[in-house]
Amino acid sequence: MKPNLVIPALAALVVAAGPALAQSGDGNSSASAPSGGNRSSTAWSPSAMERASLAPRPNVNPADVRAASKNRAAPPSNPGQTPAADLGDAGGPKERSAGNVLSKPLYWAGKLFFRAPDGDYVCSGQFISPNVVLTAAHCVRDSDTGAWYQDLIFALQYNSGQYGAVYSYDCVATRNSWVQPGFEKFLSDYAMIRVDKPSRTGNFGTHWGWRGAYNEANKIGYPGGVADGEVIQVEHGPIAFVDGVVQLTHGNTADQGGSSGGAWIGQYSDAEGNNDGNYIISVESFGYDEEPGIDYGPYLDENFKSLWDYVENGCK
Repeated sequence: MKPNLVIPALAALVVAAGPALAQSGDGNSSASAPSGGNRSSTAWSPSAMERASLAPRPNVNPADVRAASKNRAAPPSNPGQTPAADLGDAGGPKERSAGNVLSKPLYWAGKLFFRAPDGDYVCSGQFISPNVVLTAAHCVRDSDTGAWYQDLIFALQYNSGQYGAVYSYDCVATRNSWVQPGFEKFLSDYAMIRVDKPSRTGNFGTHWGWRGAYNEANKIGYPGGVADGEVIQVEHGPIAFVDGVVQLTHGNTADQGGSSGGAWIGQYSDAEGNNDGNYIISVESFGYDEEPGIDYGPYLDENFKSLWDYVENGCK
């Protein structure tokens, strides 16, 4: 993967060693873990995790994505939401601060490691249900070739080389619209991974079709420009929804590589003892070098819920 490209062009993965592929008629496609046993967890030693490069956040002019949005049909508008689920299994003290993966809601998040043809990379991700992790589509699949990245693992509560649990994947899925040459693909820059065991800490809530419900949000993830991407960060700022694209102005001009796929959260809350708030409304997708401190993400509509149902059903 190379920085400062819209999406890096990667060679096709070796089919013989690659995952089984599937595509549904409703616009979703997926890859299952390779037959003969999922080697993802054993393929990642602590030293391999340490060597993984931060996945570059795509550098894209938002005007191009907005223009592409105007050319597509209006997305379905059937809003809905799911509550957060706090299991409280943090395994440590409850102090709240940016970077504290032992606190709510950060203990629902972690790092996603994957292998592309040109190297090992890491993005950000988080649980949205007991067995489903949400991240960015560009962290799991090449948008030019449609090739899926391999050896995906999710390290929950990652912090400076340590983590609470590691999850292998059963299947991973994106919208079919992610694989295309144009800028419209960024409207579908989200992916979901069905993992091999339930989250031990719980999961975020979600809200799709939320337009007009929020005017600010917090974003979480592991940006390389802060603590070398080893510590989860929380940024806050106003959001705007313009022509199908969500904009978050947080003001942190540090390199955001590695934070791709991190959640944008409405009604962020660290309150213990309830499941109020903490609705994911977008994920970190792209930025623009001429607009430091501003990030962009996809608007979650009914297509998001369609993909989620598909993954919950075993990518079928």
